[in-house]
Amino acid sequence: MRHSAQVAQLTRASATRGVRERLDATVQAYPGLRVEPVPAQFLRQPATEAGGQRVTRGGRLPEADDEVFEVVGELWREAGSLVTDTATPDGRQFEATDPTGYVISLARYGLDDPVLSVASPQFPAPFLDRGLTAGLIAGAGMGCLGPCVARIGPSEAIPGLASYWGWVPLFVLIAGGSLWLPETRRFGIGLAVTGTIIGLTVAVVLSS
Repeated sequence: MRHSAQVAQLTRASATRGVRERLDATVQAYPGLRVEPVPAQFLRQPATEAGGQRVTRGGRLPEADDEVFEVVGELWREAGSLVTDTATPDGRQFEATDPTGYVISLARYGLDDPVLSVASPQFPAPFLDRGLTAGLIAGAGMGCLGPCVARIGPSEAIPGLASYWGWVPLFVLIAGGSLWLPETRRFGIGLAVTGTIIGLTVAVVLSS
């Protein structure tokens, strides 16, 4: 019951803080360990039910040897975590789930550097959070102003209708960059949705 209550109260901010604390604790347990961050989409993700989300952080551990598995395993066993440590044909896979539901994963395949990741417990994804709302507003503004601003440029250099579409490459660059980074992904989703719908509509109307 206590674990369920903790998960119910979990927010993105508290989940992010919990992930960072556990990642830092794991790294500090092995003196000299260095982490090269890896985007969350390339890290191992625990199964997540529909309507839920997790915060995941981690990275490669250059120059770490197999001893890191023993050190990390001892750390999380002492913390009361449920630990599995298995060798597969692809490599070694370690996973620990702490009493509050955070999942610590350490995997090494072949001669590749070990990869460490920490994932928060699953928590409900809000329909509209601050990042998504800001993205929706920014997308609406860019969609309305983009075609108009593009038209103000040197119309002689861009024939006819093409001038209304000059904002598109910049929009794609900004939206794509926002979607790539985990910290700005919700903003990027909102920006892409309203920016695309409103921007295309305005451009078509103005060019007709």
